Amino acid sequence: MGRFLRRVGPPPQLLVLFLFSTTYCINILNWIFYIRYLRDEVEEDVIAAYIAFSVIGCILFFLLASPLIYWTYARASEIPQKNRRNVLCIGIGLCFFFHEFPLGWIEIYLVWYHGWRSILSSISFFIVWLCFTIGFFSTWLGYTWYLSKRLHFYFLLHCTSRLDARNAIYGAIRSVDNWIAF
Repeated sequence: MGRFLRRVGPPPQLLVLFLFSTTYCINILNWIFYIRYLRDEVEEDVIAAYIAFSVIGCILFFLLASPLIYWTYARASEIPQKNRRNVLCIGIGLCFFFHEFPLGWIEIYLVWYHGWRSILSSISFFIVWLCFTIGFFSTWLGYTWYLSKRLHFYFLLHCTSRLDARNAIYGAIRSVDNWIAF
């Protein structure tokens, strides 16, 4: 029965590519039509940081992150699911750390201290925070998967039995309790 049902919507990788590329274009347009004309009201450093992170994020996305994200879609049948997940998390994480994280806080600063002044700026604010949310949770899940694998490997390597593993966990908890009590 499962093979007769088809997915109705587009694949998530293509949605992420479309959303992120739209975000970069809107950020550049926001700078061209709105942010650069605020030199009297907004500090020069904020304007410079806005365009710098927009350009860095745009270049990084179009040269590195988008091929990684698209690769997980185009070669899905050839790549193991674990590797697809890791590559997708790396691509989204690059976008998150070099664009959404800094620009999200710059957008908050602009709205907080200078208010809602333009429709394009409002759209930029909401779309950057949507990408921020997607990037944050993707990066967090990727890090959690990586860390859980490392912890699993550590306990398999250093603890030969369940009793050793339990004693190692209880020892770690006792050392934390002793540190807190100190």
